[in-house]
Amino acid sequence: MGILPKERHEVFAQRLAAGASQVDAYEAAGYKRHAANAARLAANPDVQARVAELQEIAAQGAVVDAARVLREIGAIATSDIRRIFDATGALRRIEDLDDDTAAAIQAIKVVVRPVPGTKGREVEHVHEVKLWDKGRALDQLGKHHRLFERAGEDENPLAAFAQHLMAKAKPIPVAGQRDDSDEDEGDDDDD
Repeated sequence: MGILPKERHEVFAQRLAAGASQVDAYEAAGYKRHAANAARLAANPDVQARVAELQEIAAQGAVVDAARVLREIGAIATSDIRRIFDATGALRRIEDLDDDTAAAIQAIKVVVRPVPGTKGREVEHVHEVKLWDKGRALDQLGKHHRLFERAGEDENPLAAFAQHLMAKAKPIPVAGQRDDSDEDEGDDDDD
């Protein structure tokens, strides 16, 4: 479908797709606030098609974002610090790191300091590499894949306990009321 030819209709459709009410979208499009006219424009087939198209685009973007988040968490969860060093033990250059290893790095700090005994003529570079929290990433990934759930774990434990107590509780007689459950047939209280 693409962008609607009338700019106001396009703005109206965009606002509706974003979740605005018909009247608010109508006003945002530059019209005077009017519920009946807003409803009429919302019923326009071209506007409806454009709203559906915009919502579909947004939904696809959300799926891509969710997939990206899972990929990043997976990279952190499966990170291995050995991948940031080469065979000699030297830190690899940033451009030589694979995408997953680079995603697992939170920060790299380089400190330049003089080598002792050289009177400042020589310097050494100290690299401090900080990775994202692997344990937290594993926990997030496990929760996403529901690896830690047990039957009934989603229940509120306090509500489950209260329900258990209510099921086991016996009624307490209240003064002035009869408790028919304890009476034998044929007994009269009118002695």
